[in-house]
Amino acid sequence: MGYGGYMTLINGSPYDWTLAGQHSYQMSTWNWPTVSAGKSNKVYIEYGTSGSTRDDGGEAYYALSDTSNTFEIQAKKPSDFHLYVTLNGMSTKTNPRGATIDEGFRHNGAVNWILSADESGAFWSNSAPPVDWMQQSLGSLGNRTLRHICMPGSHDAGMSSYSPGTVGANFENTQAQYLDMYNQLLFGSRYFDIRPVVSDGVFVSGHYSDVDGIWVGGNGQSISDIIAAINKFTAQYHELIIINLSHTLDTDNNYVDLSQAQWNQLFAQLGSINNRILNANPGNTDFSNNVLNDFIQNSASVLIIAQLPGGISLGDYANQGIFSQANFPVFDSYSNSNSAETMEADQLQKLAANRNIVADPGSRKDVFHLLSWTLTQQPEDVLNPDRAILNLAVTVYDDLFSTAYNAFTPESFPNVLYMDAYAIRDKPVLFPYDKPAAVTAYPDVYALAMAVNNGIAARNSYVTSGS
Repeated sequence: MGYGGYMTLINGSPYDWTLAGQHSYQMSTWNWPTVSAGKSNKVYIEYGTSGSTRDDGGEAYYALSDTSNTFEIQAKKPSDFHLYVTLNGMSTKTNPRGATIDEGFRHNGAVNWILSADESGAFWSNSAPPVDWMQQSLGSLGNRTLRHICMPGSHDAGMSSYSPGTVGANFENTQAQYLDMYNQLLFGSRYFDIRPVVSDGVFVSGHYSDVDGIWVGGNGQSISDIIAAINKFTAQYHELIIINLSHTLDTDNNYVDLSQAQWNQLFAQLGSINNRILNANPGNTDFSNNVLNDFIQNSASVLIIAQLPGGISLGDYANQGIFSQANFPVFDSYSNSNSAETMEADQLQKLAANRNIVADPGSRKDVFHLLSWTLTQQPEDVLNPDRAILNLAVTVYDDLFSTAYNAFTPESFPNVLYMDAYAIRDKPVLFPYDKPAAVTAYPDVYALAMAVNNGIAARNSYVTSGS
């Protein structure tokens, strides 16, 4: 019986990856394709045995068309089942020529090899991409508007822990993120869904739902801890961070909306976030029309958007780095499904229908777009710990690199790859379903965003002109 898994090859460069040759020994399946520029191929690999005695192995040799750049993919056994990429004829920003990169192996799952090239011709990979990927990409992205840049995002970003809230809530149906706010930032996320609630008189992140008139949910990181994480990060890296505030509640008072006084208290607390974008009298200025250089050319920037309910205003805080949804319009429509097939089809259809990034204003559709690559628990999932939010999230992780990436075009790509369990690809909720287990985080999602920017969006002259 063989031992199989996948490697997804994500080509974010302007060059086709041409198969120059391949060889295998005792591998059951070892067939590699040419990968077109701006596309990905999910390749199935199967070792001849799952035992430890056979010397299975394989090599596949790739050349980047019209260049002298080459790399090699290798499988090795019995030392391990891992797949390796050797840069035998090229280098990247973070890997010298001749480097060998261990991509690991996932039985019945996928590992990713992502390689993109920016407008300067420099290559980037998912092997140790820079934490400050926006700053390092200003040569290519600096003159693009935010509407024309792809970035990772964290859904329910503050729910990286669980504190009891209501009856019926537990970490399986409440905790949406494995990494805390600071580590989400370190792993490349730049758009954050924060849902402040009042609990025991303190502002914390909350995840609550009204189920047939009964509120169910719990709490995550405190707002003070999130502020500290943002300030720690911006003291180290000059990146743009977008914070979207929504779903506010007073859990101490029958889950009513926050009053104006409570909103003012929240705004005052958020005033301790450093590097806030300050714009006196912003009116209806749409910041998504600004280019990235406007935000991070010389320092970090934090853009805070508040989704305000009726009757609530920013007041004087409009001049203190807090903005309304009018200042950052967003297309945000989740699928409300626990089916991967349904969610993926829905999200890609919405992307195709609502994004047409062209110069002609009569045909153009380019509102800042969230690709909600998230599954939503349904009633039948709540009592099944294997269907925890964190576990549901990782079941659609691999498809982001194949199904989704192949659906993106230079005229229709998302601004935010919006995810639960950000940067996590393996199930963290395991028997006996107590609390999330220790799992590894990966930089693949922000490497994918860079591939979208470099290999797909860069082929649109309207995008690269900064219009």
